[in-house]
Amino acid sequence: MIKVIIFDLDGTLYQNSEISNKFAEAAYHAIAKLKNISVDEAKQLIEHKRAQMRSTYGDPVPYTLTLRSVGMSTEHWHEENIAYFDPRDYLKEDERLLNSLSVLKKQYRLAILTNNNSVQTNRTLEALGVKHLFDKVYTYNTFKLLKPDPEFVRRAIQEMDVRPEECCFVGDRYNVDLEPARRLNMHVCEVKGPSDIYALARDFRCD
Repeated sequence: MIKVIIFDLDGTLYQNSEISNKFAEAAYHAIAKLKNISVDEAKQLIEHKRAQMRSTYGDPVPYTLTLRSVGMSTEHWHEENIAYFDPRDYLKEDERLLNSLSVLKKQYRLAILTNNNSVQTNRTLEALGVKHLFDKVYTYNTFKLLKPDPEFVRRAIQEMDVRPEECCFVGDRYNVDLEPARRLNMHVCEVKGPSDIYALARDFRCD
């Protein structure tokens, strides 16, 4: 029996092209400063690396993983993107998301597990108007781990005191979000964005 639903954040609970662009811009400027190169050169470096990594992961690769691969620590990257933009400037409360999660909350414990940092995660959940619905929020800052490392997921469910088969992971990227959960024998639910989350309240199913 499923007791806990764990959600990815970016790309799963919301989709916003302006925020996607801001993450990209922040990454280019951060690497330009780190390596003392132009922003255009940094963009070429990062996007070339992302393309290479996509052949391994099979999904668009998060900037956190990409920047780590070119020499920037996760902590440094998070400091840079926190300073560069605030997602609350681009998001608004999502009433349909709020209603859908509220229905699920009546039957399940809800959690977030994201590679994002705690500051940007809290800003995002506040803007969407759903922060109060989550029993637990796991970010990079919680364990200093990143998906697709299954240890990140394992430690989260251990901390929630549930067995893998009692959890369902909901995310938009199979190789980054769901494959690690599968390896732990968790249920998974692949979505393409918030519109699929709206439907979960009517017909919740996990594989």
